[in-house]
Parts: sequence; C-alpha cells; structure tokens
Amino acid sequence: MDGPDDSDPGLAGLSPEFQAMLGGLSGHTAAFAQMLEKRTKASKEVEKEKDDEVYLESYADLAIHEEMLKDTERVKAYRTAIEHFGPTWAEATVVDVGAGTGLLSVFISRAGARKVVAIEASRLSHFLKKVVEENSCSVEVHECLAEDLSLPEKVDAIVSEWMGYCLLFENMLPSVLAVRDQYLKPGGLMLPSKCRLLLAPIQDDHWRQQKVDFWHRVQGIDMSPLMPLATASFCGIPQHHVIDPEKILAPGTCIFEADLHSVQLADLEAFERWLSVCVPSDRRLDGFVAWFECDFAGAATLSTAPSAAATHWKQTAFYLRQPIGGCWVARKDGGVEVKGSVSFQKHPSFSRGYQVSFDLQAPGRKARSEGYELR
Repeated sequence: MDGPDDSDPGLAGLSPEFQAMLGGLSGHTAAFAQMLEKRTKASKEVEKEKDDEVYLESYADLAIHEEMLKDTERVKAYRTAIEHFGPTWAEATVVDVGAGTGLLSVFISRAGARKVVAIEASRLSHFLKKVVEENSCSVEVHECLAEDLSLPEKVDAIVSEWMGYCLLFENMLPSVLAVRDQYLKPGGLMLPSKCRLLLAPIQDDHWRQQKVDFWHRVQGIDMSPLMPLATASFCGIPQHHVIDPEKILAPGTCIFEADLHSVQLADLEAFERWLSVCVPSDRRLDGFVAWFECDFAGAATLSTAPSAAATHWKQTAFYLRQPIGGCWVARKDGGVEVKGSVSFQKHPSFSRGYQVSFDLQAPGRKARSEGYELR
C-alpha cells in the first residue's frame, strides 16, 4: 500500500531518455494535426473550385438565360429601378455582377451611366462582348470571377441579379459582397438594396396525393410497399414549384433579411428562427413554403410570393414526411398549435448549398426533426 507521503512524480520521475521520446511524440502529434488541418483546408478549397466550375458551366447554357429573360416580373423590377436611378448616373461608374447575356448592362448604359463594368465568369462572356457592341453601348466587360476583379477606381453603384431558389441557393451573394467591400464608394447604391426570406405553413392535398398517396394502389395493384420509398424520395428534398395561395394556412413569417449595404458573410453562414403555427381542426400541416422579396431602394419591388405574379424562381416547398393533423380532442376548438424552429446552415461539402432543418413539436405527438438539402 502507498504511504501517505507518496506522490506522482510526473515526467520528472522518468528517465531523461523517456522524457525525450515523449517530447518527440508530442512534436510529431502537433505536426500531424497541422498537416491534417492543411489537407482539410486544401480539400475544401478544391471542392469549392469544383462547385464553382459546375455552377459557371451551367450558366453557359443559354436555356437558363432564356428562362430568366422571359421572366417579365424579374426584368420589369430591374428595368424600373435602373431607369429610376439612371438620371443620377451621368457621372457614375456602375458595376453589373454576373452580367450573363448583358441585358442589365445594356439597360444601365442606356439609362445614362457614364461607365458600365460588366463581370461575367462563364464562357458566355465572349457573347456578352458582342451583345454590347451590337447595341453600341459603352460597357467594359471583365471575364473573371467577381472576387478577382481589378479596377483602378471606386464605383458608385452595384447591380446584380444574384438571387437563387429560396433566395440563397447558388450562394452568389458572397461574390457581390466581395465587389461591394473592395470597390463601392461610401454611400454607394446596391440594387437590390434589401431582401428577405419568408416562410408559411401549407396544406397541399394535390401534391401529396400525386407524389405519395398515388403509390397506395396503382392500376388495381397494391403498391403500398413503395410508399415509404416515395415519402423518402419526394418529401426528403425541397420542391421548387408554384404554390396555390389557397394552400397557405397562415401569413408568411420573415426568417431572414438583409440590407445589401451592410450584410456580412458571417450572416450568411447560418441562421435560425422560431416557428409557431396554429393548425385548424379541419386542416392539416403538410409542410412549409418559402419565397423571397427584394426592394430596389424604393424604386421597385420584386416578390416571388404565391400571391404575386409567377416568376422563374417559383416557390420552394418543404414537405413533411408525416403531416400533422389539426384534430386534437384536448383542445376545445380541436386545433393544434405546432411550435419549433427552422434553421439554415451552409452545406459542409457543397459550397453553393444549404442544409435546412425543421424541429417541430405538437401536443400529443412525438417531437420530430426533418432535414433537407438545398443543392
């Protein structure tokens, strides 16, 4: 048995040789940790480069631009704002980030801007140059990533159509902010100037019947064993389509908003909002629908709400794998109050996507968590 005066001598009680060996191991461990950190960082940079290549290649496809140019609500909002501020740009330099086919750049030039700088990183930049030449516009085309832009002067305004499905998908906003932080003059203008993402509860009988319940029985054949697979396949991913306003159970709640003059990259990494939904006794919560709205410094607005004119962005629906019915006998009116939260987190492996999670609780029901990937 150890005596009362015995104590652990620690490293001091070890031989000098053994202490040296432990010191060497510690150094190797630290070096190995640094090597892993460098490799992880390099791997993420490579993944981002690949994501960027795929993204830029997709925007070299003319079909995408055809869809955007035929979106009259989108074009009208930008054109109205540009023509509103045009008379103030006689001595201004205006940058168009992600110029694409050059529509907005030509609008800006024709509105009266002294100098227009168009940034386009995809192969479409070759045709962009020809478009501005054909329209006799003074537009300086830069074929580069927005982050690599090099200008000799500060600029007065930045115009960009950076919004993706559910506002943030495609993650182009950081590129716009890179130009803002490096080149926008103090007090300069951002178009759009503000944006917000909204979310509302929905009951969508038609969609669930077509995509999930359909598999219960097909052509007289019991295919119910496929229903779990249908639920996982169709309810497990966000659905981008137009939602009938009649399907909305309650007004939309703002879950994210940004002033483009001041929003920071950190604000885009992750955000979370509390939710509270009252489901009437004769209704059912099938999921949630998201849409966004943009303001152009008071000159124009753009809404992708179900109640607004349809746009190519449509709306983004997140369908629950198991709906929540409003019938609950413990409440006099039979309704159910569903509480919880929704969170958006930058995707860990796809730099232009997000992971979306809903944590929901309802009286008399098991708490649930449903996750989706915007990618």
